[in-house]
Formats: sequence, C-alpha cells, structure tokens
Amino acid sequence: MKADLFYKSAFGRFLLKLIQGLGFFKVGAWYLHTKASKSMISSFIEKNKIDMSAYQGQTYNSYAEFFARKMEHTFNSDRNVFISPCDGLLSIYPIEKDMIVAMKGSHYRIQDIIPDSKLADEFNDGLFLIFRLEATDYHHFCSFDDLEILDTQFIEGQLHSVQPIACETVPVYRLNRRWISQLATSYFQKALQIEVGAMIVGGVHFAKEKGKLAKGDEMGNFELAGSTIVLVINKDVKEQLALYPAFEKAMNGKQEVRVKIGEGIGRLKV
Repeated sequence: MKADLFYKSAFGRFLLKLIQGLGFFKVGAWYLHTKASKSMISSFIEKNKIDMSAYQGQTYNSYAEFFARKMEHTFNSDRNVFISPCDGLLSIYPIEKDMIVAMKGSHYRIQDIIPDSKLADEFNDGLFLIFRLEATDYHHFCSFDDLEILDTQFIEGQLHSVQPIACETVPVYRLNRRWISQLATSYFQKALQIEVGAMIVGGVHFAKEKGKLAKGDEMGNFELAGSTIVLVINKDVKEQLALYPAFEKAMNGKQEVRVKIGEGIGRLKV
C-alpha cells in the first residue's frame, strides 16, 4: 500500500483516520489470510525483485503465509560481536537526558518511545538502534545475544506506515502499537528490544514471551507489512561498542544503512 495516499494531503490523513476508525485494516488483514490472496504473491515478488532461492520447495496458501515465509539465516557467533536482529535500514542515535531527536521529520524523547520513565532513565546516555524493515525484507527476527526475556509489555496504539513519508508527517514511534521487551543479555548487559507495528501489521508472533534464547535463535516475526525494531543499549555498553566502519555513517541518523539479519554491526573493545 502506497503511504503517499494517506500522508501527502489533509484529505488523505482524514481518509486514514476514517479507515482506522471503521476497522477496514482488519478486513484487509483478514483477506490477506485467505486463499484468494494467493494471487498477489507472484506480482509482489516480480515487482520487488525478491530473490526466492532461499525458499525453494515452500508453498503458500495465502499472502500472509508468503509474507511470514521462513529461511535458515546465518549469524556472527563471536560473543563480542553485536549483530543485527533483523533485515532492515539502520539508523543510530545517542540517548541524552531530555533529548529531542529528529527522526524522519518527527521529534522524540526517549520517554515517547518508552513510557515507563524509571525504565527509560536506566538507558540515559546509551544508544537507540533503529531498524526499519521494508515490505520486501525478511520479517523474522533473531536474538542478538545469549539472553533471557524478563518481561514484555504491550502498548496498544495506532497502525501508521513506517515509510519515510509517514514518519515525516506523524510521530510514528510514539503513536504506533508496540511491544517492549526487557532483556538480560550475556555480553551486552540489560537491553530493551521494541517491536513497532506498522500499517496493517496488527500483530507480532513471538517464539516465546519469557525465557532464555541463544544468540541467533528465532525470536519472532512480524505479520503482513513493513515494521520497525528498536534496540536500546545502556551507557556502559555504548562506551565499549566500536561500530564497524560501514555503520558509522548511520550515527545521528545521517544515513540509513542496509543491514542483514545476523550481520555484525560492531564489537566490544576487549
């Protein structure tokens, strides 16, 4: 779905509110789970030039099944290497107390993304790593370290697109539905992982809601459309993490850098 339709004009934004209010996205999501939606798959693959070689032999009974397709992913197993939990476009922001940071035309404080002020304060002077998944990306995500999921909080919200035109128009990361997981990691201390829902994406499937995962393990997947994952790390880890040169240009949101699931972003200084 083209986000421009809803965000480039006052009428478009009115239409979006009307559609959200009437629950039309729920109808669309229902349709994408039906056999009738299979006809959309081949055109989507062709239009977006998706390499399907990793999915040979798989069959899909709906567009939803196709979108949630699963493959074997590789990952950097070095315990000191910080890996990407997903495919996507990465931007990185240092967290400062009472900061107001511009992300894609909207402005945010850490409290906008993490409403629990006590929890948010634990990550002052740390880092936001924002992974914006496009519709053509692989939509499963993995554990970025050996870790234990301590708690996951669900925040009901709206379902705006995460395409740039939407982010320039509304404060997507404050308004959208999201899941905030507190993680106790083996090598990167306490961290937060936030899955942000996008237009039509009404849910996230988690491999487990609590418990332990090894680095690279399947953690979950989004449903139906592009989404965002935000990783939040604390000050101590930030000071010990040396980003690889390819990702230094993602700092302060200067440029979104393409990254693959399991790819090393940086490593701890040891």
